[in-house]
Amino acid sequence: MIVYIIPIITLLLTFMALLASLRFIFSRQGLYWVFPALISLILFFLDLQTLLVVGEDEPQAVDLSFQAVAPLMLAALWYMMIIVFHYALKKTIVENSFENDSVKNRAEAEYLEKYEARIRRKSRRQRMERTENSASVPSVPEYRDPGERE
Repeated sequence: MIVYIIPIITLLLTFMALLASLRFIFSRQGLYWVFPALISLILFFLDLQTLLVVGEDEPQAVDLSFQAVAPLMLAALWYMMIIVFHYALKKTIVENSFENDSVKNRAEAEYLEKYEARIRRKSRRQRMERTENSASVPSVPEYRDPGERE
């Protein structure tokens, strides 16, 4: 059972590196992640093949030589490299602040436009109600004010 530990951990690390690089392909720096994703895919299939070969053979004694541990170290270093590359890209490739600011300004302008339209509708409605409900002296020429004397 101990014979399977190194190939399984190696396969797990390369799988995590593959998933991370595939996730980062869909970020704003996606083109930078195509090559690391291909390398991770190749390493994943190589480690999967190693695990299948170990599974087909009959179990042998635990071999902790450099040749047996080298794929594990390579997988660990590759996964750490993916993480470091991700943080390095986050630091060097900044967001497009002009585009972000213009999107925010457009959203704010649309909000203010809707808000001002709502206020205009409300004041127009109040003005209409005032003119409809106001009491005024009719302007009919035949009408004479009863308090008015000739």
